[in-house]
Amino acid sequence: MSPPTPEWPHGYVSERDAAPRRARVRAGARSRAGGRNRRRSGTERQQGVALVMVLAVVAILTIFVADLMQNTSTAFHVTVSARDRLRAEYAAKSGLNLTRLLIAREPDIRKAVGGLYQMLVRRAPPQLNVWDFADLILAPFADPENAKAMGQESGIDFSMMEGVEDTKAIFEVVAVPENAKINLNDPLFFTGDDAKLSTARQFFALMGGLQSPDSPYDPMFATRDPDGHFTTRLDVVSAMIDWWDPDQTRTIFDPGGHGAIAAAGSEDDIYSQFPDPYEVKNAPFDSLEELRLIRGVGDDFWATFIEDNPDDPRSRKITIYGSGAVNVNLAPPEVLLARLCSFVNDQPLCLDPTQASAFIQLFRTARAIIPVALFSTPKDFIDFVSGRSNKGTDIYAMLMGFLGPENPLMMWTPLQIPQAQEQQVTGKFLTAASIFTIQSVGRSGRAQAKMTAVVNFDKPWTPPPGVPGRLPPLGVFHHYRME
Repeated sequence: MSPPTPEWPHGYVSERDAAPRRARVRAGARSRAGGRNRRRSGTERQQGVALVMVLAVVAILTIFVADLMQNTSTAFHVTVSARDRLRAEYAAKSGLNLTRLLIAREPDIRKAVGGLYQMLVRRAPPQLNVWDFADLILAPFADPENAKAMGQESGIDFSMMEGVEDTKAIFEVVAVPENAKINLNDPLFFTGDDAKLSTARQFFALMGGLQSPDSPYDPMFATRDPDGHFTTRLDVVSAMIDWWDPDQTRTIFDPGGHGAIAAAGSEDDIYSQFPDPYEVKNAPFDSLEELRLIRGVGDDFWATFIEDNPDDPRSRKITIYGSGAVNVNLAPPEVLLARLCSFVNDQPLCLDPTQASAFIQLFRTARAIIPVALFSTPKDFIDFVSGRSNKGTDIYAMLMGFLGPENPLMMWTPLQIPQAQEQQVTGKFLTAASIFTIQSVGRSGRAQAKMTAVVNFDKPWTPPPGVPGRLPPLGVFHHYRME
């Protein structure tokens, strides 16, 4: 007989029956927990991707905005630079044209001040060098700030003038008469050997040839030139003339006595020996830079005899736009002395470097003290260098009395010009300028524009054959360059 089954309270589950149930409960709990974990993991993954996408978008936008700002900034600066360049260019053009107008109106200015000039110096006024004061005269147009300052000082309201306004640009002007220099080009008023001899004498004297072997320039011609050859003064003189004369024969200049011109050999021989050979042009110079093609003309030669300061055309002693006559009121004293000694080369003033230095320093001092023209006519100049007193224009006697005969500036012997030759010598000097190099520099912001022009105001000028017209009121251009 089996034992009786025990009676359990209602709802009681035996251990044997409860174990599977607990297992099912735990499995369900684990299943539910796994579902929750899976849902949580998926959400976190989605949030991570969104963050990466946002960061990527922000990075792309940052790069885009930075690139946009850089492009905009670059475009802005390019536009500003172009604007300033245009302003500077037109400021330079304004300076050039206003200077042309000033030079063209010089006769009217001379009439206005002629009486005062004659009262002060007891001589008729020569051409006034108004171009030397172009920056001062044109200041209201050149710089609006200067115009305001000048208006406050003078009581003139320049802002009421037409064309005077703040353009945010300024200009500076330098005007130089070309007949104040020695002409190395084919002279206009000479032909044949006379043209060659005129050029040779002046250039040889300018290089100190008449003072050799005591000339301070002698060492320059005792070494090899930039092309590796020994080039003497006579070689440079001959090469300079051969460049523009029409023949193929080398020019020989003999400086002895009054000089002589001969011909021998081929003028192309030396140039054919250069590493990069070329031929002589046999035509007039077209630009000043063309002089660098002449044998022996290197940087040292250029700085000594042609142009001391390339940024200042007033320092230049040489021209290719002159006629052969030299302006006595404007030419550097070295140029005046070279031109004089091309006629009378056997006198102390031409042979003695000490006397030449005293003469040059005297002219520099006199021009620094007296800012107006010293000579009314070429004859006044010839009388001065000859030590003569011309009635009413005795400049030599005046300076001698003011400085004294023992003053170093007066330690030079006046020239003795033969009477038969005096008229010829006087005819090679003048007191009027007609061809000018005008250099105008315009500035705006950081931009700069430099304009250089050679303008002819010579009234006898006529247009080329077959071209109708006459000299324009503001001159005719020979050369024009924008930098």
